[in-house]
Amino acid sequence: MGLIRFLMFAAAAILAYVIYKRMIVGPIQARRERNEEERLGRLVQDPNCGVYVDSADAVRRKVAGGELFFCSKACAKTYLEQHG
Repeated sequence: MGLIRFLMFAAAAILAYVIYKRMIVGPIQARRERNEEERLGRLVQDPNCGVYVDSADAVRRKVAGGELFFCSKACAKTYLEQHG
């Protein structure tokens, strides 16, 4: 009889743990991963000097139908002078 109670308690504990992981920990981890992806998704590389800069702070220039991002106006000017 004692072994059956122990096994039932162990099964209940495992079930509680699985529910906890899926309902509490899972959404928190997903949110952290999404925030990290959003933060890293904003970084763009300056084609002139190679520096990474947040796209919201970058100097933008339209070149050949596309948009390039630069860390400064000086880098944008240098790049456009070299690559016309």
